[in-house]
Amino acid sequence: MRTNNRYTGNKNKFILSAMLLLIMAMPMISKAQDPHFSQYFSSPMTINPALTGKGVDDGRLMVNLRSQWWGSTGTVPYNTETVSYEQRLASQKTNNHNNLSFGLMMLADQSNGGVLQNNYFTGSFAYNQALDAEGNSMLGAGLSVTYANRLLNPDMFQFQSQFGSMGFQRSIPSNDPVALQSNKYWDINAGAQYSLRMTEKLGWNIGVSMFHLTSPTEGVYSNNRYQIDPRYNVQAGMQFYFADHSELHVSGMYESQYGNSIYTLGAVYKIKVVSDALETVNLGLWNRFGDAMYPYLALEGKKWVVGMSYDVVTSSVKTVYNSVSSVEFSLGWKFAGKKTSTSSGKYGMVNY
Repeated sequence: MRTNNRYTGNKNKFILSAMLLLIMAMPMISKAQDPHFSQYFSSPMTINPALTGKGVDDGRLMVNLRSQWWGSTGTVPYNTETVSYEQRLASQKTNNHNNLSFGLMMLADQSNGGVLQNNYFTGSFAYNQALDAEGNSMLGAGLSVTYANRLLNPDMFQFQSQFGSMGFQRSIPSNDPVALQSNKYWDINAGAQYSLRMTEKLGWNIGVSMFHLTSPTEGVYSNNRYQIDPRYNVQAGMQFYFADHSELHVSGMYESQYGNSIYTLGAVYKIKVVSDALETVNLGLWNRFGDAMYPYLALEGKKWVVGMSYDVVTSSVKTVYNSVSSVEFSLGWKFAGKKTSTSSGKYGMVNY
């Protein structure tokens, strides 16, 4: 009994210290260019193609819904949705830990109430190679191809020349025609990831990726087009497994594009629940420095997970839009089949 009390006390102190570290960290100004999710761990193909099928037994469906700055008045600035499916294709008979996976993802991003719409259709492949017989040391590489369709709706524009005594009248010619309303292009992304389960109680991982390898061209007017700069992404995390089957996952991510950077650091504590339907209750806290802090709550079963996060904006945007915030929902469902690995399914629905 004395040993259990000491174990529980040390574990609680460790968890509290990890959470306080997130709050005390100094903020850093950062802004993103590509669409991003607070629950990036629920949309792995948007941060690293090598994560495609990582920890998936047979198949996994993931859905993310994000409404950004939804507390602002007037037009909703940003809505982002993604639907992805990952499928494990094959594994070596001599080592069931090695596997090839593919994924399909559709991402839709709308700004200013739908004036600008970006639709991305992505196909991804990843191969994970075990570096030991037990599959504790894994090295993965992935490649994805994206077809992007950028649409502008000029019927929703409002120009000064359209303002009169009756307010804005879109039927009045604006004398500012949009020469390029649709922009389509192909893009290539690549990444690698390494993970190590050191002991039954400790593991860690690190990954790197690069997006927009082809430097595609975008623009609104035919005489004013520009190339999309590459986006670099680095992910890292540590996993702590306790004797009571609870888990602590600490993760961080760095993104850079157009000279702007994002630093994200957070942790999630998975509380084991004694229930036939529910496996764990997941409580998390993340800090996207210079942008927002967001708590996270998820309920996880053996084959499903439902999560919600709420961004509390900490940047200067909150002085422009009074009390703005962002809310995000995620849903995941895992399918089990004959290709189930002896190790991939024991780490949970989502790789935090």
